[in-house]
Amino acid sequence: MSNNKRFQRHFRKFHGKETTGHPSYVYDEDGKVYKIIVITEAPVTNGEKNIPLDKNLEPGKSSKAYLRPKADVIDKGVWNDKLKGWKFIESDKKKVEEIISSKKSKKK
Repeated sequence: MSNNKRFQRHFRKFHGKETTGHPSYVYDEDGKVYKIIVITEAPVTNGEKNIPLDKNLEPGKSSKAYLRPKADVIDKGVWNDKLKGWKFIESDKKKVEEIISSKKSKKK
């Protein structure tokens, strides 16, 4: 019997001292960590411009949303909630893939 279940991309909100409570897009897992892209409502974070989304991912919310330009990792053990109903529109999916592929191309 194989225990290789396919990873499903999804949204989570992590709650811990190393997080800011922002929702995150979990696009992969590696051992004991999730690979994430943080979602925010701020156009700039730590002096770095965030990538504007065409549509807010949160159901029923119309305020502007942004993606952090760099992918990150977070321990799977950090307390979190799975977010239901969140999704990217087609034009925003391309922005996400660009962040993910730029992360992969920087690795040696």
